[in-house]
Amino acid sequence: MATMAGSVLVKPLAHSALIGIAVMIVLCVLVSEPLLAACSAAVGGIVVCSPTFRKRHGSAPWRAVRAGFFIILVLLVATAASTDRWFISYWFYCLPLLAYFAVPRRGAWIGIIAVVAIAIAVFMVYQASGIAQRHQMIGAFFLTLLLSLMLIFLLEFKRRQLMPLRRTDELTNAASQQHLTADLNKEIQRSEREGTTLSVIMLALKTGNDTEPAGADLRSILPQIGRYLHSHIRDFDAYYRVADLQFLIILPGITSPQASRQAEALQLGVQQLLTSHQLTMTLSTSAAGLNIGDDANSLQRSVTGTLRRAQQHASNNSQTFNRRNQEPKA
Repeated sequence: MATMAGSVLVKPLAHSALIGIAVMIVLCVLVSEPLLAACSAAVGGIVVCSPTFRKRHGSAPWRAVRAGFFIILVLLVATAASTDRWFISYWFYCLPLLAYFAVPRRGAWIGIIAVVAIAIAVFMVYQASGIAQRHQMIGAFFLTLLLSLMLIFLLEFKRRQLMPLRRTDELTNAASQQHLTADLNKEIQRSEREGTTLSVIMLALKTGNDTEPAGADLRSILPQIGRYLHSHIRDFDAYYRVADLQFLIILPGITSPQASRQAEALQLGVQQLLTSHQLTMTLSTSAAGLNIGDDANSLQRSVTGTLRRAQQHASNNSQTFNRRNQEPKA
């Protein structure tokens, strides 16, 4: 929930910053400062391409565009500072911190080092030119660089602390789907190495009309379903929210028949929860065991296909995947 609150607070700030940048660009054009206007436009491009401005801008194409705007900004500031617009060199103070936010993780330190090298080169030009402000500018730059690095260290420390929390779904406390394949592969490797069994269960809720989204009542019960699953599986089992209304549970050391019985028990318990909240929904479960040659993808396909057939067969149905005839058995 803290992540959601943070995004709600930061997003208006990003829009406000863009408005301020637009005003600055207009003012720079009016006073005939094209380089300063171009620098402001580059900063505006970084803001627009950031995930804070629009959540989908965190994907790969936008990261590259954001890094491109940062490179353009560095070149513009270096060009302006090397000419008669030396006052733009004050922008060097914020570039190291901006590199951390604008450039992808692996390239951020390269960007910071490049900014420091360019700033030193520009200040050496100032030294040769005898600009009066050169001494205080050098000291101020390295002071702000030190403060920026301290802030980056604290942000990285906090990010690493919060990383385990991002593995879980905020609504149900189930592990997120993006870690499912990697975790399942690890469990398969452990099962093959130790010669133990492994099974998975899939549980899916379905509204009466597929085109209708789940209502507020269902959203309110999802946390209870998550707590129910958490309290009715073993400590070393793991459950994942693989879709809006679907959960997958990894059961190490469990055979297919045992997983089938546990799926039926979980189905009964969740159905009682739905009944207590007066929600009429179809609840289907499926189970599949690890077979020779299975990997994470094939095991997920087996249990997903079995679930799909269970949903078509009857309401509130539970089925188990049978490798011998490639058909589920009820």
